Amino acid sequence: MPEPHQPKQPRPFLRGFRLALEGMKLALHSSEIGTAYLKLAGAVFLLALVISSGSIWALWANTAPSPDASVWIAVGLWALRIVGSLVALLVGPLLAIFTVNIVFPMFNKGVFLAGLRTIDPERAAALGAKPGMPLGPSIGIAIWRLIKFVTLSLCCLLVGLIPVVGTIAGTVGQAWLTARTVAWELLDPYFDCLDIRHAEQQVFVRRHQDALLGFGLPISLMLAVPIVGPLLFGLAQVAGAMFVARELPVDPRERRPA
Repeated sequence: MPEPHQPKQPRPFLRGFRLALEGMKLALHSSEIGTAYLKLAGAVFLLALVISSGSIWALWANTAPSPDASVWIAVGLWALRIVGSLVALLVGPLLAIFTVNIVFPMFNKGVFLAGLRTIDPERAAALGAKPGMPLGPSIGIAIWRLIKFVTLSLCCLLVGLIPVVGTIAGTVGQAWLTARTVAWELLDPYFDCLDIRHAEQQVFVRRHQDALLGFGLPISLMLAVPIVGPLLFGLAQVAGAMFVARELPVDPRERRPA
């Protein structure tokens, strides 16, 4: 007999995008998530506000064209202001997330597990029972990711100085980088519970890159909204739990049965 028709699965990018929206919607309707969410959102909001507003103020204060500046210099400085402000809005919340993950890792892990308990209680219990990654390596990996992100963001900013084409390329490059990094950060509690180190994480992120980009794009754009965006990071962390539950294996290092 012919096999029953299987519904066609959406492409990985679209699956990731859909899981981001479904996860954030779930977070809005779960009372268990609320308590853990408030601590995380408050910490990320304050840090993001300081980083983004401070960066934009410093940029505009130090890039004012002088009255005798040539047209090309003036255009270049204004391009730097525009691209730099966009980069600051994208980067600020993520730098705040990095900082919270480094200093207060229990905040995002608490929200992640609360969300996972709502979606898949057995898996949440299994991950929560794992010994997890020791604090030292966990902090080291987070700092290394932060250094790479800042370095690549500076490269995007420099590309943005190229007139017209550079402005577009720098903005698109920063959006891609931020989406990928946001998705990676939201998987940090998953990696931490399973004690997956940086080299393994890189391989894993490359393997699931399309789905992670689709997942990280709407969340990174949401976080970039001034003032409001960072307050919604708790929703994003619950979306990370949704992505793990629906898209990822229980433990990527375990061999699947033949």
